Amino acid sequence: MIVYSPINGEVLTNAFKFYPRTAFVMTKLGMPISEELAAMRDALKLQLAKCQFNEIDASSSVTGKDFLDKIWKVILGVPLGIAVLTKDIKPRTLANIYYELGIMDALGKETIIVKSPNYDIPSDFKRTEYINFDKSFSKQFLKFIDNLKEREDHYWLMSEIIQADPVLSIDYIKRAYLLNPLKKYKKEANKIFIENDLNIDEQSKLHIKNFLNSR
Repeated sequence: MIVYSPINGEVLTNAFKFYPRTAFVMTKLGMPISEELAAMRDALKLQLAKCQFNEIDASSSVTGKDFLDKIWKVILGVPLGIAVLTKDIKPRTLANIYYELGIMDALGKETIIVKSPNYDIPSDFKRTEYINFDKSFSKQFLKFIDNLKEREDHYWLMSEIIQADPVLSIDYIKRAYLLNPLKKYKKEANKIFIENDLNIDEQSKLHIKNFLNSR
């Protein structure tokens, strides 16, 4: 549970907010946006609401501080990232989106690409599953959300299997909790933490307490 800041490369020691059942949407945010992208955002928002997922993006809050630091902490706090891509998004914006997508993959977050049918994704992402924005979009997106339930169950199972490593076990519970904030997840994480307090390093304790005290 050691997390390093992208700003200075040092261990992150300050608390950050958790956003259970929330998708971080990565796309072009500034005006103007194309009719196609606007339609994609509206359709995505509708599907997320149906699945009881909240939505957040880089413009959802204003901190007055470092922008990358804000994005980094949002990514740490969410379970899911969705990149929304069209062929008219400029390369500079695409670079930001793929950077954020890469961070999410590296941190073990769930990710998916929603793209216009005529957008060709880069070679590094050819093996990444994506959803085309076409007539089957709603059906395919719901399949993806259904798979997240399987991921949640997997994380919960893994937490039970590897309780000999309490830090890793609690981290798996946190991943399950972010997908579905059930009280039993935090209750079990707190139990493991109390039972293994003396064997957990101080940096891990900081991040575990941040999770346990989150609302």
